Amino acid sequence: ARLAENTARVAPLGPLGRLTMASSSAPIVLASATSVTPGGTVIPPGVRVTWSERADRLSLHVEIAEPEEVAVSSTDAGAVAIDADSDERRLEVRLQLFSQIDASKTRWTASGRGVALELSKLRIGRWNVLVAGVTPATIKVDWSQYVDEEEEREAKLYPHGYDTYKMRGAMGKDWGSNVAHELAAQKQLAAINTSRPDEEDEEISCY
Repeated sequence: ARLAENTARVAPLGPLGRLTMASSSAPIVLASATSVTPGGTVIPPGVRVTWSERADRLSLHVEIAEPEEVAVSSTDAGAVAIDADSDERRLEVRLQLFSQIDASKTRWTASGRGVALELSKLRIGRWNVLVAGVTPATIKVDWSQYVDEEEEREAKLYPHGYDTYKMRGAMGKDWGSNVAHELAAQKQLAAINTSRPDEEDEEISCY
């Protein structure tokens, strides 16, 4: 089967290069066993996609062994294309995301294990799924990077966590000074207390 391609392609500029557009109209020839979903997602055999999300962004890793000649493109409508040569094959991954993104903020980098992408959501909120339509079996949640909504909220409220050393660094050298002052006052009070435990209490009359 052939799908007409009319998307812009980009090439990296540095490890996390900005996207540079270049037009292409070459047709895509799908390899056998390629996963094609009704939502428009296309994943070639041997390729796996892992992902995680926050309220404002998505993190993706497309597992491709020793990718070369990598090209990445994305649109605000949520269409993402990753093309790369691997093991004498041209792999063409197409993802139709669940919702819209800000394509101008898309960042990516390639390594020997694949292509990593950072995508910014157009609207704040959890998606809970990555792509529109049926999710292929080759798309998996990256549980090592998973953070639920409550944990994400706490991380924003307490960016330094509950570590007292980090809190001291964030709040300055006088952090905890009230506690130190209270302890010093108790020590001073004990020093001026001349009473002894074995002494009888003196009876005091008040008129």
